[in-house]
Amino acid sequence: MSSRTFSWAIHAPALLLTGVALACNTPPPITVPEPPQVSLQLAETNTVGTRFKFAVSTSGCDQVQRLEIFDDGRSIKAVPYTSTPTQVTLSTDELSYRKGISAPLSLSATVTCADGRTNFSQAQLATFFPVEEVVEPSSSTSQVLPPYFVAEGTGNDVTFIGCAMQGNVGVLYRVKKSDPNNPTPLELDFPCDATTLITDRKPALTGLRWVWTRDQGVLAIKSDFSRAYSYKGAIKNVVVGPDGSALIYDVVQMQLVSPAGTELWRSTITGDENFLPGTIAGEPMVRTGGLSTGTIVVPIKDDDVNATNVLVAVLEYKSGKLTATYTMDALSLDAPFWTAFDDTGSVLYLGTQQGDSAVVRACALGKSKPCVASEPGTRLWITTQVLQGPPAALIPYNNNARLAVVNANQTWFLDVRNLPGNKATQGGVVNKDQASLKPNGALVARFVQPGPGNAFYQFNSAIGTDATPDPYPVEIMATEEAEKGLLFRYQVQGDSLYGAVDDSGALWMRVGRKLVKPLPLARYRQLREKP
Repeated sequence: MSSRTFSWAIHAPALLLTGVALACNTPPPITVPEPPQVSLQLAETNTVGTRFKFAVSTSGCDQVQRLEIFDDGRSIKAVPYTSTPTQVTLSTDELSYRKGISAPLSLSATVTCADGRTNFSQAQLATFFPVEEVVEPSSSTSQVLPPYFVAEGTGNDVTFIGCAMQGNVGVLYRVKKSDPNNPTPLELDFPCDATTLITDRKPALTGLRWVWTRDQGVLAIKSDFSRAYSYKGAIKNVVVGPDGSALIYDVVQMQLVSPAGTELWRSTITGDENFLPGTIAGEPMVRTGGLSTGTIVVPIKDDDVNATNVLVAVLEYKSGKLTATYTMDALSLDAPFWTAFDDTGSVLYLGTQQGDSAVVRACALGKSKPCVASEPGTRLWITTQVLQGPPAALIPYNNNARLAVVNANQTWFLDVRNLPGNKATQGGVVNKDQASLKPNGALVARFVQPGPGNAFYQFNSAIGTDATPDPYPVEIMATEEAEKGLLFRYQVQGDSLYGAVDDSGALWMRVGRKLVKPLPLARYRQLREKP
C-alpha cells in the first residue's frame, strides 16, 4: 500500500470525528437586538403661543431612519431626526381641534431604526391655546401688564392702562405694546385692588377716564395720562357722562362732578328741588341728546306696605332736576331685582327671581300704565323659557340686539331686537340647543366683556372666600355667536388670566405674566371646523 493512500485513510476519520463533536455541543442562543427607546420632554404642559414646542430623545439606534409625532394616535407629521434630543415645533395648523380649542393633547412619538427596529413613547398630556402674538415679560420676576386693565388704540399702537400696589401705594400704569418694558406710572391717592374699576373713555369730547376703588377714592385722568382730579374718600359707584363728568352715587344720593372736581349738582331722596322718588337700585344711564337736552334715567326702588315698586326717575343732566317718574312694575315686598337699560335709555330690562330660575321682561318708558302682568300691552315682552339660576347681571350688547343674562353658574343670551310684527321672538333664548354656557367645574362667573357684533367673553374664577373675596379669573369662555355655542374655553392652572378689547374690538389677554393677542374668532371657528 502506498503512503499516500494511508495518509488519506488516517485523516479521514479525524474529520468525521470533529463533525460529530460539534453536533453534540449546544448551539449559542440567537441574539435579538433591544428595541430603541423614545421619550418626549415638554418644557411646559400648558402653552399659550403661536407654536407648540417640545423635545424627543431616542437611544438604541445606530441610525434613526424615521421619527414620527402623533396626537391621540393620529399622525401629525414626520420630523427630521438631528440628534438627541431633537427639537420639535408644531404649528397651529398642524394640530387638530376636533375636540375643541385648547382641548387636551395626547402627544407621543415613534422612532424607527435603519435596521427596521421600532418603538413608541409613552403619551404626554398637554394643553395648547393657539394665539396670534405673545409678548414675554422682561425677566422671570416681572409681568407685562397689571392684573386688570383696559385697552385703547389698535394694532401695534395699542396701549393698556391698569393699576397695581407698590408697597402701600397704589400706582396706575400705562403700558405701550410697542414698548412694554417702559411703563408710565401715575401715583394714586388711594389703594388699588381687585375691585378697582376703570371707566370707558369718551373720545368724542374729552377722552377722559375715571379710575375708582369702592370706599377708597376716585381719579380722573386725561387722554395724555395726566391727572385731572383726584379724591380720597368713600366712593360707591361711578358712571361717566358725555362731557367727561362723573355721576357718583350710592343708594340715597347722586352727584355730578366735573373732571376738575367741581360738584355741579346733587340729588337725594329728600330735598326741595333735586330729589329722588326712592332709593337708587341699579346703574343709571345718561341719554345723549346734547348736553342741554340730555337726561339721566335712574332705576328706583320704592317700598310701600304691600309691595316693592320698581320705578324709573328721569333727571335733567345739566341740573339734576327730576322731570318724570315712570312706574315699571310692582313686585312682592323686598323681592330682589336686577335692571339694565337698552342703548337708547328708552327700555328697561327687569330681571327677577322665580324659585331657582330667572324671569326677564322689557318695559318701555313713557307708558301711562305700569309694566305689570295684568296689563300685557304695557310689556314689550317677557321671557317664557326657563332661565335656570337667579340673575346676577343683565348685559345689553351688539347695539341692543342681544341681552346676556348672567348668573354665577350659567349664562343665557336673549334676542331683544325690535322685530315689527314678530313680537314673540323678542326675549327668546338663542343659546345653541337651548343650553346655557357654564363655567368649568366649581368655577363661577367673575367678569364679562362683550366683543364686536355678537361676540361675548366671560372670565371665570373660584368662589370668593373670607381670605380671598375677589379671586383672579383662571378661565375664559368665548362665543362669536350664541347660536353656535361655545367657541373656545381656556383655563390656566396655578396662575390667572384677564382680557379687554381694544378700539377695533380685538381681544388682548394677560395670561400669567405674558401679554397675549388671541386669534380672530373667525379663525378659531375655521380651526374647529377643519377635518
